[in-house]
Amino acid sequence: MTTVFSEPAVKTRLAPHLFDFSSQRRLSPYLFLAPYLILFGIFLMLPAIVGVFASFTDWSISGTPHFVGLKNYQTIFNDPLFQQSLVNTLYFVAITAVPLIVVGLLLALLVNQNLRGRTIIRTIIFLPYVVSISVVGIVWVWILDRTFGLLNFYLGPLGIHPAVGWLTDVNAAMPALAVTTVWWTVNANMIIYLAGLQDIPEELYEAARIDGANGWQVFRFITIPMLLPVNAFVIPTTVIACWRVFGQAFVMTKGGPQGRTFVIAQYIYQTAFQNFRMGQAAAAAVILLLLTLAFTVVQLRTMKVL
Repeated sequence: MTTVFSEPAVKTRLAPHLFDFSSQRRLSPYLFLAPYLILFGIFLMLPAIVGVFASFTDWSISGTPHFVGLKNYQTIFNDPLFQQSLVNTLYFVAITAVPLIVVGLLLALLVNQNLRGRTIIRTIIFLPYVVSISVVGIVWVWILDRTFGLLNFYLGPLGIHPAVGWLTDVNAAMPALAVTTVWWTVNANMIIYLAGLQDIPEELYEAARIDGANGWQVFRFITIPMLLPVNAFVIPTTVIACWRVFGQAFVMTKGGPQGRTFVIAQYIYQTAFQNFRMGQAAAAAVILLLLTLAFTVVQLRTMKVL
């Protein structure tokens, strides 16, 4: 006996949910997304739009904004303090982003090994990330202090004299902030890379070993290519986070010594909430946004993601 299945019968019996185009089903995903989208719009998109508008105005918080065109941008570009903050921020990104990425990957490779107590090791490495920047800054000020700091205390017996002013020396202050940042946030990259490593099929490694590949060849031709989607996320977000550095410099050095750790975010804070020039602060924030966006696009294009 031959059974003939009509198209409506197939749709009804095999996968009715795939062909349910009712308005309720079409709206259900957006209902789940609605709480996040509402909060995102109120607390991120709306302030960003207002900030861009404020960058074209003369506004001191309490008064009425007055449109001044590009005057704020001209003012801050001619401001030596902004120029210094831009150079300092770029320097911080250059010496911090690469260690955050490389060390994060190396730590992930380490804790991905079949080590005894690796769960405890992962927890210990990740713990600094949950500590607030205020606590991290105070602890590292104590470690790096020239007079009673823990680091100089242990470097003394090694013959390093006189004691180094890690936070007061113009050449050491920014690297000190970079070391603090790497210690504090590298564990987040470690977790992301660890997830990426565990997603690589073990069969690829087994096939490479059978073909006689050594550890470096396995890492170069299997691990690195398979981590490309992870790198497409880790590298831009790491660089963006470095561009937005604020808490470390504010808590540990106050922008000193001699303005060597004065960064763009600190310039925005000082201009807005100490000098009450909201328009200029908004213009600086827009420039910071454009810089991070430009660097992100260049990185993604270099990685052939865009």
